[in-house]
Amino acid sequence: MVDYQKYSRLAIVFLVTLRVGLGWQLLYEGLWKINTLSTPYPWTSEGYLKNSQGPMRKVFRSMAGDPDGMNWLDPELVGARWDAWKKRFSSHYQLNESQQSALSRLIDGSTAYAAALETLPADVDFKALNLDKVISYDQKQKRLNIDGGRHMLPAEKQALEAQVEGRTGPEYEAYRTALNAAYTRAGKLSYKEKVRAHLQGDPDNAGLIDGRISQLKLYDEMLVRYEGKLEAADLPYQFEHLNRTWRDVREKGTELAGPVLALDKELQDEAMQLLTVDQVQLGPPRQPFTTLKIADSLTIAGLTGLGLLLIFGLFTRFAALSAAFMLFGFYMAMPPLPGVPDVPGPEHSFIVNKNLIEVMTLMALAFIPTGKWFGLDCLIPSIAFRKKAQAN
Repeated sequence: MVDYQKYSRLAIVFLVTLRVGLGWQLLYEGLWKINTLSTPYPWTSEGYLKNSQGPMRKVFRSMAGDPDGMNWLDPELVGARWDAWKKRFSSHYQLNESQQSALSRLIDGSTAYAAALETLPADVDFKALNLDKVISYDQKQKRLNIDGGRHMLPAEKQALEAQVEGRTGPEYEAYRTALNAAYTRAGKLSYKEKVRAHLQGDPDNAGLIDGRISQLKLYDEMLVRYEGKLEAADLPYQFEHLNRTWRDVREKGTELAGPVLALDKELQDEAMQLLTVDQVQLGPPRQPFTTLKIADSLTIAGLTGLGLLLIFGLFTRFAALSAAFMLFGFYMAMPPLPGVPDVPGPEHSFIVNKNLIEVMTLMALAFIPTGKWFGLDCLIPSIAFRKKAQAN
């Protein structure tokens, strides 16, 4: 039996209310995060982990998988990511052959861009213009083909048009129509080509700075320089400067990766247009279980489950200790400790913040029998006693 005489009735009321209040806060946080999972912008701890500071900074940032967004700045890694996504997308929606071909064309492009042409005028000579590797005519299939890997430059199209300038007749009109159609199709870059153009061919984002280094190289050096300064900083003014430096680093990363992320979303939106109504009703495909996905799932499950246990007073000691451990992890990701850059946002704390206060409160509740005062824990002894009596 619980010795109620150790506590005043008012203390019992407030301690139980405190337990239920903390449980409600955790539960609501978990349910809110669950609710966002069915929206276009599901909750993720990625931003929190990427911006973590303090002694365990590298551990928490590594949980984000790609904390500095460098994987979005490598065309090969982006291409591999889209290839893996294409397999999951095709499998989940059970795409037919036509849909799979269309999706492949979106990502990888076509081997050739064709237009129907019954006959090629006799005086059209691709080889004479040194364009025989760019454009060809398939006599059997009656098609004018532009090479998918080379595409066709405007100057090359002008040269082809100049070759038949002044020629009249149905066959020349048909040739010009087919050339325009094939050129229009060839002018559309695949998503892999678009990302290469942005990261390697766009002078604004991959050009030279002072004639020496590229923007991508600059971003890499900014990251290295920040990490070095972070290790050496120990004075307040140095941390203030670090906060400004970190904002500059994140802005540069967003500037470079932003267009690639936009392409990624555009690709997924365009791929959804290939689906039938029945396929769309299957819902979004499952995401692969990365370190970040596991961290997000455990956070949501922990907040929801532990919140319920605290509210109902079931396994209260376990729930309180587990919740304290989880919240202490939140605290260590961005601790307001001496020698650590300030946490971004309106909150201002020194050593103790609201997360640490909740940790200490939960630790105290773990050693107070609030679940036996008002909760399901009071049923456990009677159930155990009944089973023991039945066994005897």
